[in-house]
Amino acid sequence: MNLLQKYELVAKEKKSINIGIGLGDSKYHNQKILTASLNFLKNFKSTISFFGKKDYLNRSLPHTPQNKINSQLKFVECQDPEKSIIDFLMSNSIQAIIRGSLSSSKFLKNLKQNLNGQEFNRLAILETFKEHQFFYGPVGIDECNNIENKIIFIESALKELQEIEIVPKISILSGGRLGDIGREDKVNQTIQDADKIVKVMKKKYPNLRITHDEILIENAVENKSNLIIAPDGISGNLIYRTLVHLGGGKAYGAIYMGIDKTIIDTSRVGDHSEFYGALVLALALSK
Repeated sequence: MNLLQKYELVAKEKKSINIGIGLGDSKYHNQKILTASLNFLKNFKSTISFFGKKDYLNRSLPHTPQNKINSQLKFVECQDPEKSIIDFLMSNSIQAIIRGSLSSSKFLKNLKQNLNGQEFNRLAILETFKEHQFFYGPVGIDECNNIENKIIFIESALKELQEIEIVPKISILSGGRLGDIGREDKVNQTIQDADKIVKVMKKKYPNLRITHDEILIENAVENKSNLIIAPDGISGNLIYRTLVHLGGGKAYGAIYMGIDKTIIDTSRVGDHSEFYGALVLALALSK
């Protein structure tokens, strides 16, 4: 059973909730969100509220089954959807939100304002073209910029794995092979940091399966690691984009860890599978 299937089992047992999802300025990407939402509602009980500007909502309405509007699909017109969708979540008007195709920078700015500087990280679920699924991070360009933050990220991720009864098998990546030590200071630092992280985690969790797989991400996948940690947020974001947008892989959304609200991230240009997976995660993880 893969990771998404495990979350689907959890979602099947959840009561119906109201999930908010953002619509951006692209009719094409909004249509994918709508199609994914309709497919999701065939299998799960929930209401989905679309947040967007008037023009964006009007473009989606003609493609929406009339019998679904107001019963399972709602449209929330707002001038600043990146702010409104978070306001609705914080006031408990909706129980979970998905960024959808909203602007990442605007969404994150509003979220940070509501959290009063509270730290959070995003844990993605990815799939290779050979259908190996794994948790992955960091995917935010400003996330995990030092050892301490990376250890916090890993420990938060371990809780997510524990929730769905997954035995962790962790791969820590760095910027080179061990034999590359001495070639460049930045490369040296990523290798040394990865080794230190492995030592710290093994000391805290003696039975934890965690290895430093150097720059060899292909080995991490071949060894069926279920949690892969990139050297930093920039390389992490590039690996995600390369796998999903160029390499025939898939993404199923990213969980916001470290906060007590259910928020799922997606790429604004994500495929149908990413929006569908994000809806499954939102329901499964709803409080």
